[in-house]
Amino acid sequence: MSKRDRTTPEVAAQVRLRDAHAIWEWSEERIHHGVTFRKFWATGRPICIAPLVDPKQSGLCWGRSTLDHVHAQNQMGVGKARALSDPDHLVSVCQGHMEDGRKAGFQWNTANRAAERAYLTDGVVAARAVQLVRA
Repeated sequence: MSKRDRTTPEVAAQVRLRDAHAIWEWSEERIHHGVTFRKFWATGRPICIAPLVDPKQSGLCWGRSTLDHVHAQNQMGVGKARALSDPDHLVSVCQGHMEDGRKAGFQWNTANRAAERAYLTDGVVAARAVQLVRA
C-alpha cells in the first residue's frame, strides 16, 4: 500500500466494533451489573482503548473517537510511512489521548505504543502487563 492509503469505512467500522466490544467486555457495568453491549454504548461515550489498556486513564477520555495507526515494530521517525490501514494496525482512541491531548499537556498514544502493539497482537491482558512493566 502507498504512504497515502486511506482507511476504508468498512475497516474503520470493523476496528471500532472490535475495540468497543473489548471495552464493554472489561467494563464494570457489564461485569457487575449485566449491562448489555447496546445499552453500554447508548451513552455516546467515545470509543477509546487508553483506559482499557491503562486503567489510570479511566475517566480522562474526551472528544470524538478516531483511529490511530500502529506499526508492528517500533518504526517512528521522519520519512517513515505510517502503518497500514488495516485492523491489525489500527486502534480506536479519543481526541484526549491523541494529538489534542498533547496540546493539553500529554499525548498518550505515542507514549504507549508498546501497549497498543500488545493489545493488537495479544489482547487486553498483554497490554496491561506492558503498562505494569513501565510503571
